[in-house]
Amino acid sequence: MRPLYCDESIWIPVADGLRRRGWAVLTARDEERLGDPDREHLSYAVENDWILVTFDDDFLSLVEGSGFEHAGIVYIQQAGRDIGDVVKAVDAHLETRSVDDRSIHYC
Repeated sequence: MRPLYCDESIWIPVADGLRRRGWAVLTARDEERLGDPDREHLSYAVENDWILVTFDDDFLSLVEGSGFEHAGIVYIQQAGRDIGDVVKAVDAHLETRSVDDRSIHYC
């Protein structure tokens, strides 16, 4: 599985929870990319062949219908969810995601 790149909208405890479950996780904070525009976060993930993990639906409009290539996006709806729910949902998706899947997944 390709590493996960959590943009700055993802809560740090979510990234930590995914790491504890064995996933390779990098964050915008780790990569010193805080404050970068969404397009730059997406381009950075693409350059490194990382799956982008985000709460920010702006990424969906950047790629849907635009032909913008990406290594995969996991979009999480955060309303009313706690950290554990988010970690479990993303982990469950990743467990079933094929290695070559470059789609957008909604958690």
